[in-house]
Amino acid sequence: MKFFRKMAKGEQNNWRKGAILGFYTYMLLLFINYVSSLIFESEPLTSGIIFWTGLLVAFGYEFILNYSSRMKAKKY
Repeated sequence: MKFFRKMAKGEQNNWRKGAILGFYTYMLLLFINYVSSLIFESEPLTSGIIFWTGLLVAFGYEFILNYSSRMKAKKY
């Protein structure tokens, strides 16, 4: 029994790009949070916000890239 289908090469590349952007989002938000805690002695972002923002960015960017590549494939 197979739960997931194999990803095409383009989908693998799109996921890699999304994961990289999600990682950089995590790093940026953590940097903002850390600097803010050093300067103002309070953290503006909770760990939940940082976590969900990174995930949404990664999966959202992958979805956008996959959608745009499907639309290009239909066009030609």
